[in-house]
Amino acid sequence: MYWHIGQRIFLEEQEGKDRADYGKFLIKTLSEQLQPEFGRGYSKRQLERYRQFYRPFPIASAVRTQLILL
Repeated sequence: MYWHIGQRIFLEEQEGKDRADYGKFLIKTLSEQLQPEFGRGYSKRQLERYRQFYRPFPIASAVRTQLILL
């Protein structure tokens, strides 16, 4: 689930680029929308962590393989 959230943020906010364009606030807006319904697990900081989790593992099937090796 966290990988999918990170993927969506990365692709929508940053459009696959290393950095988001100036003025894009998807994480902040998304957090404001999700927190009232789902709680603290969707804070701005937590959503940033989900995005960070996705970046080293852009291929979903690689997540399990890489985590097993750790």
